[in-house]
Amino acid sequence: MRMLHSSFILFLVLFCSVAATAQDHPPIRLVAAAPTSAATPASLVSVVTGTAPALRAGADASGFLDGTVWTDVARRHGLDPRLLYGVALQETRHRVGPHTSAPWPYTLRGPKGPEFHRSRQAAVRALRQLMARHRPQAIDVGLMQINLHWHGDKVADPVQLLDAHTNLEIAAEILVEAIQSAPGDLELGVGRYHHWKNAAIARAYGRRVLRMVRAMTAHG
Repeated sequence: MRMLHSSFILFLVLFCSVAATAQDHPPIRLVAAAPTSAATPASLVSVVTGTAPALRAGADASGFLDGTVWTDVARRHGLDPRLLYGVALQETRHRVGPHTSAPWPYTLRGPKGPEFHRSRQAAVRALRQLMARHRPQAIDVGLMQINLHWHGDKVADPVQLLDAHTNLEIAAEILVEAIQSAPGDLELGVGRYHHWKNAAIARAYGRRVLRMVRAMTAHG
């Protein structure tokens, strides 16, 4: 996976109005982050997921993922990188600074809800504990929240799903299959990444992702 210099971080800043609810998704703007060399949750976003270098203010958002693992994986599967990134934001968006969120590779979800772990080591320990206590269908792993029941057989060890590149490759395959299942209906197809059988839930999810993708383009 492509690694980037730790002094550059791409942040997606989510500007929320007072009236916004937890289900609403405000516009996204790309901003340049302050240089840092510390191994903080914020810097791990660039190191682990291969996000793009920081952009100058007013830069075109349409290319902000160019040269990253997001683009490499998406294009290999015939996807728009922003669509893959939009799904990631829906699945594992985590606060990494003031008014700042990004997809988080060390995210786990069990019966009690999401867990955002600071390091891979911590996530590995927590994943082992979840697997010992709960059935695979109740466990989602990593950047794109791969479910162990439905897709755990795609890796030799579920711990591999904590690798951002591995997780993205599997997620891209799932997303392509979901989109192809609903020809001419991108909203439903994208939504089936989240819930295949319930069309209402799928559409709601698809709308949120597509709104996020539009925001990435419109607010550069």
